[in-house]
Amino acid sequence: MIEVLTTTDSQKLLHQLNALLEQESRCQPKVCGLRLIESAHDNGLRMTARLRDFEVKDLLSLTQFFGFDTETFSLAVNLLDRFLSKMKVQPKHLGCVGLSCFYLAVKSIEEERNVPLATDLIRISQYRFTVSDLMR
Repeated sequence: MIEVLTTTDSQKLLHQLNALLEQESRCQPKVCGLRLIESAHDNGLRMTARLRDFEVKDLLSLTQFFGFDTETFSLAVNLLDRFLSKMKVQPKHLGCVGLSCFYLAVKSIEEERNVPLATDLIRISQYRFTVSDLMR
């Protein structure tokens, strides 16, 4: 059944949409953070664009393995880029951060019955961290 919105409901939704659109710009990856990643050299101590790209490939593999929507993959990468542009991440923690972004994207977009358990995600991705690490 299609629900008919009243003028008041439409105005409330429009107001909410405008408020969220205003907030969106503050949540986008900072260019200076992304440039810092791009300019970093691969010395094993700093995040580099190459390491980020490897993580994105892992996220794509997980998306394909589970048969999730492209939208899920896009959101996971977007969350990863936002996080990397605002926080310093050691390369050894990138897998945990990437999988956390993937898990958030899956829970946001996919149907509840399709969301894998965190333990299954960790096992399938073959990372060496715990569920509590993922949730942190």
